[in-house]
Amino acid sequence: MLILKNKSVFRKHTERVLLLTGCVFLAACSSKTDTVTTAEATVASSAPVVFDNPIIRYDTADPTNEKGEIIYTADPAAMVLGDTVYLYTTHDEQFIDGEGYRMYDYRLWTSSDMQNWENKGTVLSYSDFDWARGDAKTGNAYAHHVIHRKDESGKSKYYFYATVEGGQANDEFGFAIGVGVSDSPEGPFTDPRGMPMILLEDTAEYKDHTWRNIDPAVFVDDDGKAYLYWGNQQLWWVELEPDLVHLKDERYTLDANGNMQNRDMSEVNIHAVETLPNFEEAPYVSKHNGLYYLVYAAGFPESIAYATSTSATGPWDYQGVIMPPIENTTTIHPAMFDFKGNTYLAYHSAQLPGGGNYRRSVCIDRVYFNEDGTIKDIVRTSMPSTKESK
Repeated sequence: MLILKNKSVFRKHTERVLLLTGCVFLAACSSKTDTVTTAEATVASSAPVVFDNPIIRYDTADPTNEKGEIIYTADPAAMVLGDTVYLYTTHDEQFIDGEGYRMYDYRLWTSSDMQNWENKGTVLSYSDFDWARGDAKTGNAYAHHVIHRKDESGKSKYYFYATVEGGQANDEFGFAIGVGVSDSPEGPFTDPRGMPMILLEDTAEYKDHTWRNIDPAVFVDDDGKAYLYWGNQQLWWVELEPDLVHLKDERYTLDANGNMQNRDMSEVNIHAVETLPNFEEAPYVSKHNGLYYLVYAAGFPESIAYATSTSATGPWDYQGVIMPPIENTTTIHPAMFDFKGNTYLAYHSAQLPGGGNYRRSVCIDRVYFNEDGTIKDIVRTSMPSTKESK
């Protein structure tokens, strides 16, 4: 039995219970159904339902609770290994009155309970790719994705897919997708190709803007096949070779340093998806309860929409918007993942002091499903009483 003798402590305790209870009710009843199932009630009682958003605030060892210099993060990508979530983010460094993205590196944050986070620092920089180009005004470390797989010997390998400007034929301006590999989720990651995976020339048939090849996401299916998804104003996907660093049927030779050259894409099958309403960018594929989900940023300013399929390669059935645009930022970038039996959605807002389009902040909220597998509208949560105490 909990006895609280101090009235102010009791009042704060009561308010926190009411806040948590209210958010459980809102999250469970928020859209296409207004009933709470027994399964939902059981899950809600054993996992976080309210998050102290934004979950990353300070560039300190404990980025939520330990005050320090504010850090702006965006474009979350989540990798779950055992009882740990590895949350990789981009890093916004634009000045408060600056224009355009200013991003140089990727950060890693880990948690075993989705409430307390540990700052692992920078794990990759755009300049780690020899073919990248950038300067002190902009940087080029755009959205990314990280996955884990064991090699043939059973050793764990980690693959970091990143959007970086550079690497084009004739030094043409434009964004490319590269990959780094490491023996540790914390890096260092090294480039096994010596050149990008996806170049402007690979998608010139469909679009002509130089930022079309952004926002990579890789999904490894139950049969071991892996697929790379990406795109801006057009979604593309391609199957990968088992080594996860080459496109299926990509041909090439190696120079004296082991870098790829004479790349031949004539046998590679890049697929364009035309059936997603208002697709803008940030595709993220995951599988939950036997169904494949593709969440993505839709329209501009961006909302989060999704589609479902019985296959990782589609066809995709559009299901609708689950989160409207967020105030103070035109982008949103979703990542949906399972952790300890529950499903979560990471995204970014611009809630921190000084936040905006180029100074964003990563958030997380719970995902609830209807009985038919559709997703209830996401209820954004926060814990104002906790924030006030910091």
